[in-house]
Amino acid sequence: MNNTNINIFAQEVITRLKNYKKKGIIRDIHKLSVKEGRKEFKKIRKFFSSQQSDEVLWAKDMVFNKVNVRHYRGKNNSVQDILPVMLFFHGGGWVLGDLDTHDQVCRKLVNDAKYDVLSIDYSLAPESVFPKAIEECASILKSLGQKKNNLKIDSSKIIVCGDSAGGNIAAVLCHYNKLYIHAKILLQILIYPATNLFVNYNSKKKYNGLILSHEIMTWFEKHYVPDNIKGSYINDWRLSPLKAKSFNCLPDSFIALAEYDPLYDEGLLYAQKLIKSGNTVDLNIYDGQIHGFLTMGGVIPDTDKMINQIKVKTNGYL
Repeated sequence: MNNTNINIFAQEVITRLKNYKKKGIIRDIHKLSVKEGRKEFKKIRKFFSSQQSDEVLWAKDMVFNKVNVRHYRGKNNSVQDILPVMLFFHGGGWVLGDLDTHDQVCRKLVNDAKYDVLSIDYSLAPESVFPKAIEECASILKSLGQKKNNLKIDSSKIIVCGDSAGGNIAAVLCHYNKLYIHAKILLQILIYPATNLFVNYNSKKKYNGLILSHEIMTWFEKHYVPDNIKGSYINDWRLSPLKAKSFNCLPDSFIALAEYDPLYDEGLLYAQKLIKSGNTVDLNIYDGQIHGFLTMGGVIPDTDKMINQIKVKTNGYL
């Protein structure tokens, strides 16, 4: 594996991870129980996230459709405003992550923005296997247009956004919405999304071990889609949106890929399929970058660069 062109800041993350592992400061998540793996994931995030947390007008925890969510409003907006909303779905392989692991990201996304962010704490595997998380997120999308939601949001202007497993959920929701819900999704923001599970693309071999390894990806997949249900869902587009029958009439897309990412190939294939079907796609490939850099803003400057590009792009739709 030739890593000579990896971004110097991304290389710093990789070097630190190797040193932390060598010293026993961090452990291989796939060798742990799920409970311990979640603790380890949070710990690792803190090593590389920004030490300063952006001040927002509010970050309110609440329960929406029986799902925990956190509603963010940027400090430049007012309490009275009725604003468009970005539904944000965190990464973590459908097994790890929560509202806190991506709190700083959501704070950065919402400040200087013309929209609110609603971060979704969807149910995780293996306690809730596929398709529970998809059903929860679809239910939230559907309920946004109902007056009883009591949120100061404009449900006629919705953005969906997610990283990795969260990008998978965001992509799936756009297909689901086209078929069943018909909510007003203006833009989908897919950050190094997982689009085709259980497929060993060349990038998975080439960049194996750069943040994501074959072992951890298998660990994620086996928890999210255990063997006893795998046969029933292996070709389900709600699991792997790249397998959707039709890509026509989907929302405009901002797709961010990391060059040195095991998920690079499937993310690129997804963008190409959207383009081939006539959709508008803004494809951004971050040269030399690694999977997970969205939450590594304390070390990697491209984190803020990407977040700012997302805000500019999104504000242009509102």
